[in-house]
Amino acid sequence: MDDLIKTFHIDWRLLLAQGINFLIVLSVLWYFALRPLMKIMAERETKISNGVKDAELMEGKIKQIDKDREIEIKKGRKEAQEIVANAEKQSEKIREEKLGKTQKEADRVVEIAKQQIRTEREFMVRDVKAELGGLVSLALGKIAGSSIDEKAQKKMVEEAIEELRKTSIKS
Repeated sequence: MDDLIKTFHIDWRLLLAQGINFLIVLSVLWYFALRPLMKIMAERETKISNGVKDAELMEGKIKQIDKDREIEIKKGRKEAQEIVANAEKQSEKIREEKLGKTQKEADRVVEIAKQQIRTEREFMVRDVKAELGGLVSLALGKIAGSSIDEKAQKKMVEEAIEELRKTSIKS
C-alpha cells in the first residue's frame, strides 16, 4: 500500500482535511438546501395527492349530478306528458260539453220550430174551417135557393161547421 500512496502521491493529512471539508459541505447542503427542498417536495406531494383525491371526489359528484339530472329530466318529461294528457282530457271534456249544449240548443230550436208550425197549422185549420163554413153556407143558399127559410139555413150551416170541427185535417 505504500507503493500505492507513493505512486499516486496521496497525503493522509490532506485526505483527512478533504474528508472533513466534504462532511462540512455535505452538512451545509443538507441543512440549507436538501432539507428545505425535501420539505417543499413533501408539501407538493401532499397537495398533489389531495388534488387527486379531490378530483376523484368531484368526478363522483359529477357522475351523481349527471344521474340526478337524468332522473329530473325523466321526471319532467313524465310530468309534461301527464300535463298534455290532462289537457287533452279536459279539451275533450269541454268539447263534449259544448257538443252536448249545442245538441240541446238544436233540439230546443227544433222543438220551438215544431211548436210554431203546430200553432200556425191550428190557425190555418181555423181559417180554412171558417172559410169552408162560409162556402157551405153560400152553396146551400144557392142550392136551396129561397125555398129554405133563414132559420133552417142557419141550422144547416151550424151543423156543417160542427161537423168540420169534429173532423181533423191531417198533414
